[in-house]
Amino acid sequence: MLSVIKSLVLKLFQPKQVMLRQNGEVILLTVPAWVQIACVLCLMTTFAWLSYTTSQYFSQKTHLIEISKEVSNKEAEFLSKQAALEAQLAQQRTRIAQLDAQHAVLNELMASLPNTITEGDIKDDDSTSSDIPEHKEGQLDEADLHEVHTDSFHHHATELNDAQSSLLMQLHHLIAKRNGVLLASMQEAGIEANTTNKAQGGPYHQVQSDNLPKAYLNAIDSSVQLNQLESLVQKLPASMPVREDKYYISSAFGYRKDPINGRRAYHKGVDLAGWHKTEIIAPADGTVVRAGKYGGYGKFVEIQHANGITTRYGHLHTIKVKKGQQVKQSDVIALMGSTGRSTSTHLHYEVLQDKKHINPVKLARVLERVQ
Repeated sequence: MLSVIKSLVLKLFQPKQVMLRQNGEVILLTVPAWVQIACVLCLMTTFAWLSYTTSQYFSQKTHLIEISKEVSNKEAEFLSKQAALEAQLAQQRTRIAQLDAQHAVLNELMASLPNTITEGDIKDDDSTSSDIPEHKEGQLDEADLHEVHTDSFHHHATELNDAQSSLLMQLHHLIAKRNGVLLASMQEAGIEANTTNKAQGGPYHQVQSDNLPKAYLNAIDSSVQLNQLESLVQKLPASMPVREDKYYISSAFGYRKDPINGRRAYHKGVDLAGWHKTEIIAPADGTVVRAGKYGGYGKFVEIQHANGITTRYGHLHTIKVKKGQQVKQSDVIALMGSTGRSTSTHLHYEVLQDKKHINPVKLARVLERVQ
């Protein structure tokens, strides 16, 4: 085998002569076989080295491209997860803002409840106790922990929202019930509620309604209406203008036989009989709009109260107030007498709303019941 290779090499690499001509001279150079073999080996080595380095270059380039793609994929995955987390965080912040807004409304509703509704009327709700299972973080990977924390947040948020909704329903029910009682009582007494915004003011603090469900806004409106009605009720004449043990009703409100001529008549007030010079007191705060003699009323006082209510007092013996004077509830405004068109000592007492006469006894009874 070696002899064959040797003979093949000697045959391929026989000594060669190279002719060089320079300046008219010709030189013959003999290239021995070993030089030819050495040159071929150098060329083959160079070619092999170039092939290897080229292969390595393209291999590394391909590897780098794959790494670059992997990095790009990881980066895209990271950005996607980051965007998802930011969206989830924004959602949780919105949820927290909503719960905070609802909590603030509930606190304000509780603080603004009238004295007729107490915290004892509100039942505790124990149906929202926490039942989240405990987890040991060492047994969970990062994804599981994130899922647990997210589920925990949603569970507690839902639990808190349910508790707030339960409290809101109770408050709204109590407020609506009280509103209904007051409105029905005023209707029974023949009074129209006129909740005007007189003598009010202060800085404007807008309710942040963006995060509030409609039920909370409805509760706010009901609370405003209730407080207006409660304030109104406190300003209306809820008692008679003579102390209870100082009078009796000698002529009721409505149709009667006139005490002077005996004919059918409509009595627009109520007659309270008592001792001569019995004190007449203001049944509510107001302003005296008339004080003096007034036709068949004799000596007469008229007081303007809230909600368009006017009270009139006739047949007085002595007037203790003057026109334009501010009076408080229970202030003495006059003494009972029998001046004007009268048969004996008594007080003729009238209540009007916007010139419409109202039964004073029914009004006092109804207002006393709801105050």
